[in-house]
Amino acid sequence: MFVSFNMKYLGSLITGILAIYGNLHGGHFVWMNTAAMLVLFVALDWLLPTVVETERKENSVLPTLILLLHVVSHTIAIAILIIGASNHFLSGYVLVGAIISTGLNAGISGIISAHELIHRKQSRMQALGVWNLLLVHYSHFFIEHIKNHHKHVGTMRDPATARKNESLYAFFVRTIPAQFISAFTIGNAQKKWHQNIVLRLLVAQLSLDIAIVYFFGNTALIAFVAQSLIAILLLEYVNYIEHYGLVRVEGSKYTAQHAWQSDAITSRITLLELSRHSDHHLKASKPYHELVSHPGSPTLPGGYFGMFYCCLIPALWFRMVNPLLSETDKT
Repeated sequence: MFVSFNMKYLGSLITGILAIYGNLHGGHFVWMNTAAMLVLFVALDWLLPTVVETERKENSVLPTLILLLHVVSHTIAIAILIIGASNHFLSGYVLVGAIISTGLNAGISGIISAHELIHRKQSRMQALGVWNLLLVHYSHFFIEHIKNHHKHVGTMRDPATARKNESLYAFFVRTIPAQFISAFTIGNAQKKWHQNIVLRLLVAQLSLDIAIVYFFGNTALIAFVAQSLIAILLLEYVNYIEHYGLVRVEGSKYTAQHAWQSDAITSRITLLELSRHSDHHLKASKPYHELVSHPGSPTLPGGYFGMFYCCLIPALWFRMVNPLLSETDKT
């Protein structure tokens, strides 16, 4: 039983395969991953039935291997983008397409697998997660997510919790700098500057950027930074819908009612069960393949992919979600 379901998580590697293939072959192929993510996956989220389990205990070998494959595919996709931009195999609209495709994959294959890895107890797994984050210029997420978000989720002390009636765009403007400042403040609590892990990661990030400019040139660096921006915005879109409008009194216990979940099967598989977010916050170290659905958790009208275009139109998002939020307040 565990093999048959865990095999489905191999589907999460599709975005990496498409991004790598497109970057290698150029031309119209660079748009394949974008079409898959922004058209096919969105449609499947609405068309396929939800799949709910309230209890799961499964073998971890294949799910762990899949995480490692995400690190490899994420790295390869970005490496090929950098090389293609450097030797001008990828140029003009083809380079734009490759940047978008790679950035979307980085937001899925890169950051979501990084999120899973940084929650693992083994230092080598955490290091792989940090590597994935360095490839999208968001390494401070390691500290901010673990030390602040999980501790203060749903409160005003968590920059990653979207407020009721706050649009996605206003959330971007507020949360991105606020999360960095919060992470740096946490890192700066160390008595000696060289112990500030956020500062050390910034040095590593700058070193990586300098190396790319030195060996591959300015165009390669621009492509590298641009795909990072797309990945970051995709991450923060997910942050937005995960906790939008859900309030927790400072000092009160976190419950399954403080995160939105979705049982849409396409989002579940391609996002490594990130949409089982309520259960993730109840026990952050729980591996993704063991996460379950909570009957008492607020549930989004659609999957994480399915809600994407709704979220881009604030009035539509508020109309769809605020009534559900009001129901949650009554419970």
